[in-house]
Parts: sequence; structure tokens; C-alpha cells
Amino acid sequence: MTQHATRLISWLAFAAALGGCTPALNWRQVNVDTTGVTVLLPCKPDHATRTVALRVASQDMGTNLSLHGCEASNMQFTVGVMVVPSGLAMDEAMAAWRLASLAVLDAEPNQALSVAWPLKGAKLQTLPVRAHVVTPTHQAQWAWFADGNKIYQAAVYGKATEKNLPDAAETYFSGIKLP
Repeated sequence: MTQHATRLISWLAFAAALGGCTPALNWRQVNVDTTGVTVLLPCKPDHATRTVALRVASQDMGTNLSLHGCEASNMQFTVGVMVVPSGLAMDEAMAAWRLASLAVLDAEPNQALSVAWPLKGAKLQTLPVRAHVVTPTHQAQWAWFADGNKIYQAAVYGKATEKNLPDAAETYFSGIKLP
């Protein structure tokens, strides 16, 4: 083999090794809305807005939900923000959103492990909460927090067998910054 061929093979092997080192989760800072709330997402997000109904005391209250989300490494990462409907207390709206999130996975509130979450800069009017649930087919981790008249939900979804989800969720949630 000639020296030129050996050098070419070495460069190709080096380039392939660099390609193998490309992280599956390419974290980037994303502005959630105009208030200055930012998150780290592991992929370029899509954005959508839709009207949703929060179920509170047997009554549906409509509001707009703005959602950023993307998929990386077989996990879905989302961050949503909604203005709390007038006449509804912040803690009631957050509780309704938590119940709606569990319902999507056919999970009951007693299946979710929920804990208070110390998010730096969060308003004390409504304490931030993190929750985790595993069903036979899926797992999800959520974080809810309030800022002004808005509530936010950061979430990571994956298959029940996805071993990287807890670490990815920890990185994701630790990247949330309030103004």
C-alpha cells in the first residue's frame, strides 16, 4: 500500500470517528416566549399554537397553548406555555394541566411521583412541581412552573424501556432559565 493510500485511509477513519462522536442530543437555547423564559432543547423545535380546554370543577375553561417541541434519540421534548384564563387561580390551572397530561398516557394521579421542584427565579405564588410516570408502554417526566399570569410545562416522553430518559430530562429541566 502506498503512503498516499495509507494517509487517505487514516483520514477517512478519523472522519468516521468524528462522525461517531456527534452527540445525539444537540442542546441549544430556545426562547419560549417574549417574557425571557428560555429552555435547552436537544434539537431544533417546531412551534404550534392551539386552543385547549382545562377541566376545573366539572367545567371546561378555554385558553391558548403555545407549544415548542422536537424529537431526538427516540424521545420527545416539549415546552408549552399558556395564559391562565381569567377567573381561574394559578394553582387550579396548573393542577388541571397536570391531570390532563396524565390522562394522555392513561395514567391516574396516584401513578405519578410528584415532588416540589426548586426552580431558581420561580414565583412563590405557585410552587414549581416535577412529576414522573411509567406506564407499561411509555414514560414521561414533566415540570410545571408559573411566571406572571402564565404557566409552563416542560416535558420529556419516551418508551417505557428508554434508559436515557431520566438523564436527558435532568439536563433539559436544569436548562430552564427564568428572566
